[in-house]
Amino acid sequence: MFFANCLAVSVLVILAWPVFAEDGAFKYDSKSRRDPFIPLISESGGYASDAYEASAVEDIRLEGIVWDDVKGSIAIINGEIAKEGDSMGAMKILKINKDSVIFDVSGESVQVELNID
Repeated sequence: MFFANCLAVSVLVILAWPVFAEDGAFKYDSKSRRDPFIPLISESGGYASDAYEASAVEDIRLEGIVWDDVKGSIAIINGEIAKEGDSMGAMKILKINKDSVIFDVSGESVQVELNID
């Protein structure tokens, strides 16, 4: 029994080894999704989101569009629900199309396509 327990612990250590960086800190690959290890609530008690810190189009993840021609469409950007006229950091949403969103970035219109994988 002792041998089986030691073997199990050894296997766990070997399997977990590549997850840790050289300095022993855990490294998580979020694969372009929200890191679940970062709290949703900030230290001040407010909702923490990276959507409102966006300063360039490269910071935007267009995750979905809910198209409604009558009541107005919404977009899911960096995990946040947004509509036309909303600001995301330094950018403003000008138009939500069926498969893209147009942003105003420093006075320039930039279109971000919905990436369907």
